[in-house]
Amino acid sequence: MPTSAAASLLARVRQHFGLDQPALAGYLAVSPMLVRHIEGGRRRLTAEVRLALQPLAQHLPPAAEAAAAEAAAPLHPTETPLAPTLPPGTPPPDAFALDVRRRVCLQNAGRLRAQHARLSARAAVAHRWATALPALLAAAAAPPDADADALARAAWLAEWLARRARPLPPDAVTRWHRLGARVAALEAEAAALAAGAGGGTTA
Repeated sequence: MPTSAAASLLARVRQHFGLDQPALAGYLAVSPMLVRHIEGGRRRLTAEVRLALQPLAQHLPPAAEAAAAEAAAPLHPTETPLAPTLPPGTPPPDAFALDVRRRVCLQNAGRLRAQHARLSARAAVAHRWATALPALLAAAAAPPDADADALARAAWLAEWLARRARPLPPDAVTRWHRLGARVAALEAEAAALAAGAGGGTTA
């Protein structure tokens, strides 16, 4: 059976240079199936393919460095840290396009922040009613000798007060959390875009 060294070499070259199997096969002038078979350990890396691969392979980092990077790599793609900079020679971004998107982010964040504030206000008002509810219920209670109309009025008022004191329902609480997360994400994006454009833009 072929050793895994050949499969590892092809995989490392592809990862380092951002190539998929068909693209590497095109560079090597072989079939994509041959690349798949070599990486899968079903075919050997021939001398011809190794020679064609050498111009790319010589630019790979040392094996120990590559192994350390692989060991430190996050298990989930979303855990991959963002690159702090782009390579030298990369052209500057389109500052106008970044600023347009920044403004859109801030506009959407403002709209969602207003919805978040309305839910917060509802929750705060309900809490105030709940805090006052025992005293209000005591004040609204009908005396023992009250007539039917007074008793009905007291019952209606007790229900009315209880409704005012109800906390936000679970779906509203969930929406409150989601809105907060979206606002934070949009405002963080706007700040990052401002920095990418040079930080000189204003809202």
